[in-house]
Amino acid sequence: MTKISFKRLNAIPLDFEVKCDNAHFSGDIILKKRNLAQLNGTITGSISLPCDLCAETVEKELNEKIIFFLSDGIAHGNDNELDVVEIENSTIDMDELLSSELELIRSDYFCCSNCEGTSVEREF
Repeated sequence: MTKISFKRLNAIPLDFEVKCDNAHFSGDIILKKRNLAQLNGTITGSISLPCDLCAETVEKELNEKIIFFLSDGIAHGNDNELDVVEIENSTIDMDELLSSELELIRSDYFCCSNCEGTSVEREF
């Protein structure tokens, strides 16, 4: 379990690296304000996904750029800081952040190479 105390963050980027199965999340976190930090990272590797048409499980290659803000407590930001993750107890759980990002990827529509170009209506 990889956890980072919000108190460790400052103006010098703090590097991080987390792995989950075949996914690798790395980058840095830099303090922007007293209780607001910016995470800049990349998720690489692969995850298993079912095709939304035929349900065949396929490995999807990952190369996702991730940029969002982390708030130590309730976020009181402005319109420039729309993508904010609120952190509880001043502890950033990097495993949880990676898991959440992978779930976002899994929630997208995915079609395997055998079904690409196939109309959903044709299946029904």
